[in-house]
Amino acid sequence: MNTRTQRYRNEHRTQNVLSWIFAGLIGLAIVAGVLFLWFSPVYVADVSMEPTLTEGDTIFYDRLYRHFYAFARGDMVVFRDPDTNELLIKRVVALGGETVEAKDGVLIIDGKYGLDERRYTATDPIDFPETRVPEGKVFVLSDDRNYGEDSRKETIGCLGPEDIIGIVRVRMRDFTFFTNES
Repeated sequence: MNTRTQRYRNEHRTQNVLSWIFAGLIGLAIVAGVLFLWFSPVYVADVSMEPTLTEGDTIFYDRLYRHFYAFARGDMVVFRDPDTNELLIKRVVALGGETVEAKDGVLIIDGKYGLDERRYTATDPIDFPETRVPEGKVFVLSDDRNYGEDSRKETIGCLGPEDIIGIVRVRMRDFTFFTNES
């Protein structure tokens, strides 16, 4: 083998290695961007969303969802408590233009729709008076209704897209994925 061929192979090998390193760095940047710009982790610090989310769970929430889609009943959303500035996770139970109330433990939407809450709530039912949800906003409740850090609290009230930081997508404990159909 002549010197020219060896030199060509050495140069080609170096370029090939550098191109693989460059591709790997680009891939890592994309993954980091998705994980930390699109999705963000949150540690669940209380039991207000039991049995769905338990204290100590880590969830990832989708930060871009609110910019492209409307919120749906059943979505779990992340927002900041205006009093304490801590992140809260609650479930959307009523949409803009609807009325919501709880009587005898049954969540009533628009005076006729009784929402079966056995799927979510783990506590004794709590009643609250009828509330009209303004257009473009949502009414959120804790799954464990004993926790009032939700739309029943005057300082929180109904939430608009500007108040909601994201929508819960993944629970890391068992890799549960949450979608609009959940």
